Amino acid sequence: MDSKNNQTFVSWNRLKKSFFYASQGVRHTWKYEQNFRIHSVISVVIMVVAQLLTIPFTEQIILVVVIGAVLGMELINTALEHMVDLVVQTYDERAKIIKDVAAGAVFMFALTAAVVGCMIFLPRIYNLFF
Repeated sequence: MDSKNNQTFVSWNRLKKSFFYASQGVRHTWKYEQNFRIHSVISVVIMVVAQLLTIPFTEQIILVVVIGAVLGMELINTALEHMVDLVVQTYDERAKIIKDVAAGAVFMFALTAAVVGCMIFLPRIYNLFF
């Protein structure tokens, strides 16, 4: 019998290992990357405030997607920084540019997320006071 016939479509052990390794990456980033912790805490605060202001569900979905993208970009940035550090053992201007541009990408998306947040929250905050 062919070994392919014995394999299931999904290997549950491999899937569990994949989730475990992914969670290890998130834990590492949480432990060692200050910006990831800052973004994570701000994200929780934003979602709590969204509940308190009774932000509509569709706008909360937008917030979740934007928050997930910012945190995902932080994870990618961390991976890229570690990869550059692994490959380049001495100071190299090109390595610095790679790391700076990756950090700049996170920064640009975080600014975009802040604009989205302002567009969602500011009208409701304004209505609370005026």
